[in-house]
Formats: sequence, structure tokens, C-alpha cells
Amino acid sequence: MKLVLLACLALPLPLLADGGLPDKPYIYVEGKAEIEKPADVVTLRFDLAARNPDQAKANQEVQAKANKIFALLTERKIAENDVIAADLKSEPLYEKQEETGRKEGKIVGYAVTRSFTVKVRAIAAFAKIVDELLAIGGTEFTGIETGLIKEKEIRDEIFEKTLANARERAEKTLKTMGMKIDGVFGVSPVAFPEIRSRIFGQDSTERVIVTGSYISTGDMASSQYRLAPVSVSQSVHVIYLISPAK
Repeated sequence: MKLVLLACLALPLPLLADGGLPDKPYIYVEGKAEIEKPADVVTLRFDLAARNPDQAKANQEVQAKANKIFALLTERKIAENDVIAADLKSEPLYEKQEETGRKEGKIVGYAVTRSFTVKVRAIAAFAKIVDELLAIGGTEFTGIETGLIKEKEIRDEIFEKTLANARERAEKTLKTMGMKIDGVFGVSPVAFPEIRSRIFGQDSTERVIVTGSYISTGDMASSQYRLAPVSVSQSVHVIYLISPAK
């Protein structure tokens, strides 16, 4: 587990007082925490694509491949709720499109695609499923994302750590100044200078960032796929009211 600590800043009163914030001495602390855990779920995003002069035949080809994918995912025990299969999308192909990049000339065929999003919870089966999907002609991967099944619980854990660390950092800073904490004026997942717009008209959801490395879908053997650990980070902004220590 990796933990990133805090940055602390004492702000002058005029900067925030107009926003209904403290009119007495205070310290403004930003706490940050980060936890790394092994990925335990992988989200696969890919398109099925077919091109044919006949639109109906292109559609039939994509649907036939989609049925193969549904059968494969059922065989690999992927739950129906973990599979999203979008509607078909058909676009005409023009005679001069490849040469100029513009849709010019007569229509020479059709490109039919269908997008899939598949969540694989059995990490051990991930590599083999990717290889099997790639073996189905016309499968074009657009992304492979690592994640955590218990992401909400981890976010709650991180939030508690940011609060604890904010308090610790504030106390250390105030000790060198001969001051102490009297109480908490406010806690926010966004910076207090932004709090007015966040409260009175814009989204005020927590900033949580989940990251993972891109995983190659090239000519690797299935045993060589390796998942990057998932990093979940959180920040919290706290205003403490302060007074001279006795």
C-alpha cells in the first residue's frame, strides 16, 4: 500500500471571507492519499467490423461474428450483466474516401460495426479470452482497462486516510507556530476557492482517479499478458479554526 501525504497552506482571510468562510484565524489544509492494489477486474472494449459492397451481407457477417462472441463469453462463464452489446452502426464507403479522407465519389460498399464492452472478473481467464476474441476475424480492440471490484470500499478507506493525514499535517505545522486547532470549519473534496460554484450550480462529486496501464493485444502468448496494479487516489480540503496554544 502506497500513501502520499499532504500539502498545507495557510490562506489570508480576505481571499475566502467573501465566500462565507472564516472571519477568524484558520489554516487551510489539502490532504492527499493513494492506494495501489492488484487489479481484480478487466474491462474489454472492442468493435466487430465488416466491410462489403452489399450492406445486407456486411450486416449478416457482423451478426454471425456477434453470435460467436456471445457463445464464447457464455462458455467462459461471463455473466450477461457484464456484457454490453451496442446496436449496429452502418456507414457507406465512398470511392475516393481512402485517397482524400473525404467522403467523395460514388458509394462502393458499407462498413458495419457493433461495439462490445465486456467485464472479466476472473483475472486468470483474461488472457485466454483476449486471444480467443482476437481469433474471431474483424475484432478490433479499442481499450483494455484494469479495475477493482470493491472500488467503493477502497474510496471510503482513502477518504478516512486523507482526513487523518490532514489533521496530522495541520497539527505539525501549527506546533511550529505556537498555535493549536480549535475545531473544523469545513471539509470538501474540492478546493474551497471553487466551493461557491460547486455548491450553487455545478457538480460537487468527489474527485477520485482510477488508473491502469494499457495492455498490449499484439502477438503475445496468453501467458505473457500482465496487468498493471490499479492506483486509486483521493484529495480532501479542510479548514481548521485555530488559536494560540496555551
